[in-house]
Amino acid sequence: MYPNMSAAFVMNILRKLLESYTTILVISLFIGLTLPETGGIFTPYTTPFLQLIFFLSSLKLNIRDVKNETKNLRSVLLVNLYMLILFPIAVYFLAKILVPSYAMPLLILATMPAGMTSVLFTELIGGSVGLALVLTTTTSLLAPFTVPVMIRLLAGASVAVPTAQMFLSLLMVIIVPFALAQIARRLFHEKIKASFWTFKPISIALLGCLIMGVVAREAPRMTQNLAVFLPALAILFVFFTLLHLAGYFGIPHLAKKDRLATTVCLTYMNFTLAIYLAGKFFPDPKILIPVILSVFPWSIGMIPFKAIVQNFKSTH
Repeated sequence: MYPNMSAAFVMNILRKLLESYTTILVISLFIGLTLPETGGIFTPYTTPFLQLIFFLSSLKLNIRDVKNETKNLRSVLLVNLYMLILFPIAVYFLAKILVPSYAMPLLILATMPAGMTSVLFTELIGGSVGLALVLTTTTSLLAPFTVPVMIRLLAGASVAVPTAQMFLSLLMVIIVPFALAQIARRLFHEKIKASFWTFKPISIALLGCLIMGVVAREAPRMTQNLAVFLPALAILFVFFTLLHLAGYFGIPHLAKKDRLATTVCLTYMNFTLAIYLAGKFFPDPKILIPVILSVFPWSIGMIPFKAIVQNFKSTH
């Protein structure tokens, strides 16, 4: 009995570790940096990996649900404007003043659409799930148009920004998988719904392969810049703390549940897309390393945020 219980306990721990973004990041970084010839096997496939991740995520999005939840179009448009246009501008100019060497990686993160886990995270803290669903969909579909333009307008004078290439890449990794996923939902809805539980581990495994491929390609330059890691982590934890504040207080006239949804969608952005774009178009280690390391505050931040929200609710 006890050996069986012990084996089950160990298997449960292993399963949780393998479903952890942080664990996969550490493993992928280690392999990519120390065994670049192994990680390099995945380098040519970073685009298909991201397409598969988006496809699996999009299978959970139902366009009808999004339409049904678009009750306040004005608020949806306002939050999209804030997240995709106004906020990146503020982040870039503040970063140029306060931490100029991190302006570019922070801009990349700030321009990202809401992460596909935003709906789940919003539900966990009691925010507006409907708004989170709409924002996840709209910001993702608008990202191919807004991301290249914002990066070009804001940082085009200091770094080369291949706007057209970036636009086409974003179309291929966001719009195409999204469209195919919606077709697949219509044809095989019940079978797809029954397999939802496999999507997270598959997506995390694909993320690990994507990170290995990106890191392995730049391993020699990244290992020469290991001193960047700790300062970058410190900056990122401060940045993600400020993201929560910017999300909640940025549009103060929204209802409390809508502000919580906005906070989640702004803070827990699609870091996978950010890593892909940084690796493909901005592989400078001083840009790439902070973008990759954003997974740490991203994956940890929900724990204290949820506790703060629950404590606030219990005292009011």
